[in-house]
Amino acid sequence: MTRWRAFPPLGRVFRAGGSAFLLGAVLAACSSNPMTGRSQLSLLPENTVIARSVSAYKAELAPYAKKNRLNAQAVQVERVRGITNRLVAQAVRYRPDTANWPWEVNVIDDPKTINAFCMPGGKMAIYSGLMEKIQATDDEIAQVMAHEIGHALANHGSEKMSVGMLSDVLVAAVAGNNAGARQIADIASLLLWQLPNSRGAETEADRIGIELAARAGFDPAAAPSLWRKMMKASGEEGRFDLLSTHPASESRMETLNELVPHMRPLYAEAAAQPASLPNRLAANVRDVTPGAEAEAAPAPRPLSLLNPAVQAFKRGEALLPCEDCGMAFYRRKDKLRAYHEGRAWEILAREVLEVGYAQDISWYYLGAAAEGLGLPVASEYYRRAAELARFKETHCKGLLADLCNGIDLPRQAEQALARLAP
Repeated sequence: MTRWRAFPPLGRVFRAGGSAFLLGAVLAACSSNPMTGRSQLSLLPENTVIARSVSAYKAELAPYAKKNRLNAQAVQVERVRGITNRLVAQAVRYRPDTANWPWEVNVIDDPKTINAFCMPGGKMAIYSGLMEKIQATDDEIAQVMAHEIGHALANHGSEKMSVGMLSDVLVAAVAGNNAGARQIADIASLLLWQLPNSRGAETEADRIGIELAARAGFDPAAAPSLWRKMMKASGEEGRFDLLSTHPASESRMETLNELVPHMRPLYAEAAAQPASLPNRLAANVRDVTPGAEAEAAPAPRPLSLLNPAVQAFKRGEALLPCEDCGMAFYRRKDKLRAYHEGRAWEILAREVLEVGYAQDISWYYLGAAAEGLGLPVASEYYRRAAELARFKETHCKGLLADLCNGIDLPRQAEQALARLAP
């Protein structure tokens, strides 16, 4: 809703300081996405963005409140808050620090608008048109609100502001006062950076949202059905999304459909064990029981997003489909070695699977990770490593490069097989 712009003083500092200062600032401003681990640009602290969002939220709702178009229908408000409360309770399990956010959701009476939003810090709203125009079910409303909550959890607000600020600075540095060059630079910035960044954020929010909703007991199949309805309501057709900040709906539905089977166990578990949830909406109210602090159990470990590739690895169904990913593997080889030596087994497996390099060293690392996690499939992964190490095309040590990270294959793979033999 709110469009953030770069601050002129910051732009002047960057232009005066030159490219070296700019590069240093960008590197210093990179942080890890709190939900996915992806590197993201964050020139502003999250708490600063949240503070600004609170003011922006009030300004956004004020005109509707004056016209008595805010929370006008009690039944709609109760429905939305009941759904959203369940989602927020799950969001806090992924990021416990968000328990202190001023979570709030309101319904805007605007039957023509099919939209919803969640600002940084958990200030949310949904337009009545979304519920009325597409006849959204509770499960579909949950997918909308979970998607919007996903943006907030992944710190996309700060990232979006940071990208816009840095883009303004880069365009000014490249084009200067030349109007024609500035227009070209603006277009290049839009196509090469800002739009892909925004589309990536939408895809991440989809991924977070479908899992969040499943854990809250909402049917994951509602995610693709929601976007099917949205596509019909908007008249959108086709998959071309170069000039769109959102992925094209057909592509979006395909991706969500692929995730549905992986979310079903979470949905079934939530449905089988419905929880009595604390109320975290409105004024961020919490249930308080006398003496509870003294008897409180240790806080559970925060949840992480389910990774289908890692789940397949644990079942012995890992896939390494890439034969030409030697360079990608090389860029991560030091990290992989550190994870292996540090016995960070699940992280090691995730990194190997993400590269997907079909070579003996990758299978060896998966074997080591499986063994470290106590999985019975470790032997199968070690066996593949030993077999591939016998062929020069799939052996990690070649004439021009050594990707073995000090591991003697196939000898060490065969030793592992002997060690694990019944």
